[in-house]
Amino acid sequence: MQKPIFRLDEIMRLCKDKSVLHLGYVQHSHLYDKLIAQGVWVHANLAKVSKEIVGIDYLEEDTRIIREKYGFEGYFGDANKLEDVPLNRTFDVIVCGELIEHITNPGLMLEGIKRFMHPDSILIITTPNASGRDFTRKMKMGQLEASWINPEHVSWYSHFTLKNMLGRHGYDEVNYGYYFGFETEARYYIGTPGIRGIMGKLKRKWIISSTRPQNQMGLFFVSRIKS
Repeated sequence: MQKPIFRLDEIMRLCKDKSVLHLGYVQHSHLYDKLIAQGVWVHANLAKVSKEIVGIDYLEEDTRIIREKYGFEGYFGDANKLEDVPLNRTFDVIVCGELIEHITNPGLMLEGIKRFMHPDSILIITTPNASGRDFTRKMKMGQLEASWINPEHVSWYSHFTLKNMLGRHGYDEVNYGYYFGFETEARYYIGTPGIRGIMGKLKRKWIISSTRPQNQMGLFFVSRIKS
């Protein structure tokens, strides 16, 4: 079985020593302080490994606070109107993590991203998998989406539909696959000491081995502009 991808681990690997533009980098205005304290705020982790990093987010006040409090360069901007962002540079990697499912007009975002890409740039898109194991289990149990889905989401994507979306907007596949875990492999295996911790780790290993790729938690797509 192919080794499963853990989302943050893989994004960090692809961003190592690269210039990075991170769309939707705030990660919800009520969460980033907590995530920074826990060491799992994606933007801060990418800053550790990248050559340089810049963020764009529609939460204007939060971009200011993050810039002043933590020193991260960031710009206010609507992902549907990236042409209005006062940033005129290209980057090696564009990270669009857990964002496209929030976007009203994803095609406009995909077109707008192109002005930040050079011929060798890659675009990373991650998003929940419509066929993900946890999501389908909840629906089979009769739990309505409204009781567990992020209330800001406006769409679901499958491997097929996201590939079609990217193709329609002029992107080629570099590697289109799935991610198993949301954060890092190390955090996935954190458990309690003693026998309970050992049993917990074995259970997590079993979950990995018993989950088919198409039923893993999310989609992990790497693409580039068609030449």
